Amino acid sequence: MDMREPARKGFAGREALNAAFWDLGLRFQWDAATWGVLVQMETLEAQLAYYLEHWQPHLLSVYPPAFLANLVETRLALPGNSRLGMEAMTRA
Repeated sequence: MDMREPARKGFAGREALNAAFWDLGLRFQWDAATWGVLVQMETLEAQLAYYLEHWQPHLLSVYPPAFLANLVETRLALPGNSRLGMEAMTRA
């Protein structure tokens, strides 16, 4: 399996997710080994929860996985040159 691509249609690939993380100010990147574990999970929220629990546990006290998943999915849905900051997601 090519770990740069999603296991299921409709899921963002590792490179797209890494770009979205960077655009959002999340300074973590998923390498091929990490992606090999995360790509087997059903949702982005599950991927983020697992990643944060195992590699960035300090962020769980600040960002719930559901919030981050919504933020990343919103960023992925925008055109490439659009900007979206975390502060935009906290206002309803």
